[in-house]
Amino acid sequence: MKIARPKRPTTDPDRHLDCEEAIEAAFQTVAAAAEAAGWTRHETAAALISLAENHSLAIEANERLAEFGAGVFLKAPKLH
Repeated sequence: MKIARPKRPTTDPDRHLDCEEAIEAAFQTVAAAAEAAGWTRHETAAALISLAENHSLAIEANERLAEFGAGVFLKAPKLH
């Protein structure tokens, strides 16, 4: 599945609209597949929302970890 590239620069406050438009078909495909497998529309919607929220939380946690760890170098032990 091909997803269109952004149309606006990263500084544009409406850039997220490009992303929504670009991934809508994939979203609808996943939702339809889940419903065809027997999940209700409400279960499917709740699962997609939960996945999106968890993805966002993981991104934020990784960014905080990167900020916290900036400048920290881990040295591997020497193997003899």
